[in-house]
Amino acid sequence: VRWVETQTKATTNIPTYAAVWLNEIRSAGQDAIFAPTPPLESLRMILSMASTDLAEQGWSIDWDPTSENRTQILMVDISRAYFNAKTSPDDPIYVDLPPEVGAKPNTCALLKRHMYGTRRAAEGWQDECSSRLVEAGFVQGTASACVFRHPTRNIAVSVHGDDFTATGPKPQLDWFEGMLRGHYELTVGGRLGPGPLDDKEARVLNRIVRWTDEGLEYEADPRQVEKLLEELELDGDGVNGVVTPGVKVHAHQAQADSELREHEHTRFRALAARANFLSADRPDIIFAAKEVCRFMAKPTELAQQALKRMGRYLRKHPRMVFSFPRQTASTIDVYSDTDWAGCIRTRKSTSGGCLMLGKHVIKTWSST
Repeated sequence: VRWVETQTKATTNIPTYAAVWLNEIRSAGQDAIFAPTPPLESLRMILSMASTDLAEQGWSIDWDPTSENRTQILMVDISRAYFNAKTSPDDPIYVDLPPEVGAKPNTCALLKRHMYGTRRAAEGWQDECSSRLVEAGFVQGTASACVFRHPTRNIAVSVHGDDFTATGPKPQLDWFEGMLRGHYELTVGGRLGPGPLDDKEARVLNRIVRWTDEGLEYEADPRQVEKLLEELELDGDGVNGVVTPGVKVHAHQAQADSELREHEHTRFRALAARANFLSADRPDIIFAAKEVCRFMAKPTELAQQALKRMGRYLRKHPRMVFSFPRQTASTIDVYSDTDWAGCIRTRKSTSGGCLMLGKHVIKTWSST
């Protein structure tokens, strides 16, 4: 064990730091540990439910800015979440004490609560918060253990680690916030709504969410595009953008392709990983990013050209905003298509599609 200090995030140019004492590493023969996190579409579903009347499912919204029961979105960050989860006596964890404690030689400590850096901390917190929500009357999701709905209070919640995003009527969200405060220390990141005193913009998972008169907007962290363009050296003046994120590779190009020099592999993989992360919020580059990531093992010249092409597209289109206008819907629609044997190298296919609730895009995908 040792002290680890790191900058965790920065908002309004004010950095936030965390100091961790523990660093438990999985040893040979130890079983892997799984702690669930929700898919990104669960967050978009919360935004969609805040602007959609689902009459057949008994879910309605109230966008009257003067109504006491107006629909809102609550964003909560639990402080030091892992310290709320009790350890199991059947699986004890012993740790060295920090030198500042001045403990006697050859002594150690037995953890009664999970601490950051231990392998079971995330799993322990998931069990703690899930049990707390179920005790409060929430029903846990079937497909994802990180989504919850209160059937009588009409609250829907997505839990991503220590970040809670919930939507429902204002009085019920007041109850939900009070219930959480009764058990945990927390910070409210925002309370979006139609009222004149309600917040109109907030961040959740570093995504930007805006409340407008027409509906909700959702946008990826703009810094991701800025960092990608900077790392691709496409952020300077005079760099021309393009209108498409990729171009089809011809047979003669694939045959003449060559592997990048070994010292360029690490940089390519880092850039491809950032593009892949960004594509979760940018359906317009999801296919191009997927194609680039296929060359992670053996980066090639054509793959690097494709990466730069995507960068030039982002130079011309640095932002893309999801729009969730107010609507009434009754069904979820899924659109899909396949490019059979579309890869000129392997003759593999690409399957792609989108899942929509009314006019709202909830999920998109592109996979080889």
